[in-house]
Amino acid sequence: MKKLAVIACTALLVAGCKSEKSSLLYVNGRIEGDEYIVSTKYGGKVEKLFKEEGDWAKKGEVLGKLESKEVEAKKEAVKAAYEGALKKAEAVRVEVEAMKEKLKGEEEKLKELKRSVAVGIKNSKEELQRASFGLKEAKAQLKKAKAVLSKVEKDYERFKNLYLRRVISKSKYEEAELRLKEAQSSYQSALSLVGTYKVKVKEAKNLIELSENRKREVKALEKEIEALKKTIKAKEEEARAAEKEAESLRGKLKEVEAVIENLKIYSPINGVISEKLVNAGEVISPGAPIYTMYNLNKLYFEGYVPEKEIGLLHLGQRGFVKVDSYPKRKFPVVLTYISSKAEFTPKEVQTKEERVKEVFKVKLKLLKNPNFVLKPGMPADCYIEIGNGSRK
Repeated sequence: MKKLAVIACTALLVAGCKSEKSSLLYVNGRIEGDEYIVSTKYGGKVEKLFKEEGDWAKKGEVLGKLESKEVEAKKEAVKAAYEGALKKAEAVRVEVEAMKEKLKGEEEKLKELKRSVAVGIKNSKEELQRASFGLKEAKAQLKKAKAVLSKVEKDYERFKNLYLRRVISKSKYEEAELRLKEAQSSYQSALSLVGTYKVKVKEAKNLIELSENRKREVKALEKEIEALKKTIKAKEEEARAAEKEAESLRGKLKEVEAVIENLKIYSPINGVISEKLVNAGEVISPGAPIYTMYNLNKLYFEGYVPEKEIGLLHLGQRGFVKVDSYPKRKFPVVLTYISSKAEFTPKEVQTKEERVKEVFKVKLKLLKNPNFVLKPGMPADCYIEIGNGSRK
């Protein structure tokens, strides 16, 4: 913190800091405070200043701002790009989720298709086996029926000739005729059964061929699923890239917002403006001072004590300060600093005799400043309690 100028000591110092009473050591000096320089991180044109000298400001209050049109325009551009990247990432994510749902459905469909094909082939082969076995049995029956029919036909012809020659009775002939019809019927039944099983064999083979053809459907669906998986992977990469871009733009947006924020001038303390160093419209460089401030809650008295009196003082001693503006009021103080080495009386002291004396700088913290009536730079008289005046 920058300090105020060296305190001017008066001719009263030459008198050896005479005490107002035997238990009080008198020191002449000034009210001082730590000076705060208010500046900005960036340079630019001062757009507005909200405080004047003597105004009170709260910590964090905006005291002024630099022009930020270009940065605001950049912010809007980055913000638009950021929001665009977010929307793109969100849209791609929605697309990916839809594709995943489709993939789930296609995989279920493939699973069912494989099961259906496997069952179809199994059942078709079993049916072909049964039909082939039935056809074999039917052909055997047909062969047998054909042999019986051939024999019965010969018997019938023989019985027919015998009957025509009146060798046998009509009933014998009719019996032969009946056996012929039965043999013919059995042969036709066997022939029809063979035809039926031939149809069943053909149908079973057709089913097997159809099931084999559905295997191609399985393979085609598998290819579609693999292609869909690749598309999903590519879309996920696209979404990640958009999200990464959005994150990068978000960082840039924060940087621009931080710049805009740093173009504002904030009060570092609860204090009073002691000096306004620039005016609105001026162009300043980075770090240039704009205001100086003092914290009126943290003021102190600063003065000089002659070497021969320094032994009367120690840290923590109490006392009070009086100022010309309020002659009847006493402001309590406590001794917080004693210089470790002596120095010659500051040149502001009027007489040559006083200037050659060695003195020690002391500081006493003001414990109260009601309504902030005390200000830095005010001349003050300090009275330090030293008990019976004994030296340590």
